[in-house]
Amino acid sequence: MGYTNSHLEDWIEELYKKINITQPDEINFDRIAEALDIRIAYKPVPSFAFKYNDMYTISLDARKSRREQWSDFAHEVCHIYRHEGDKKTMPDSWVYYLECQANYFAFHFCIPTFMLRNIDIPYNQLFAIEKISKLFKVPPSIAKTRLNLYYMKTTDHILRRGAIF
Repeated sequence: MGYTNSHLEDWIEELYKKINITQPDEINFDRIAEALDIRIAYKPVPSFAFKYNDMYTISLDARKSRREQWSDFAHEVCHIYRHEGDKKTMPDSWVYYLECQANYFAFHFCIPTFMLRNIDIPYNQLFAIEKISKLFKVPPSIAKTRLNLYYMKTTDHILRRGAIF
């Protein structure tokens, strides 16, 4: 059976291919922003996205490292492309759900499955985290979580083998 992409993974792959990014070394949030017509601003406040006069802007926290800004950028791209509405009018539980969804999106956007599949991932977890962190320019915590998500999905078919549904 093997690995089956989710709709999110397919959507991210299509978006990257549409803007001609197919390899980890091509990933650069400035390049992505330009291709998607998103303006980037840097302010010493928590990152956020907004739309003004039909133009999207992502404000990134200037106090963070470039790697941290990359994961923040990915999080905000989710809000732009996959969420609608004003958080001020939403119930807290819905805002929490959207934030969780944007965090999950960011793991997949920063380290796309279609690229991850083509990498020889070291067996040793520490080496794997280090390699993925460097290759995709993300903090080690992001690499660790993304690898765990990937491993869970790649081994799911083994766990299900023999199960009665």
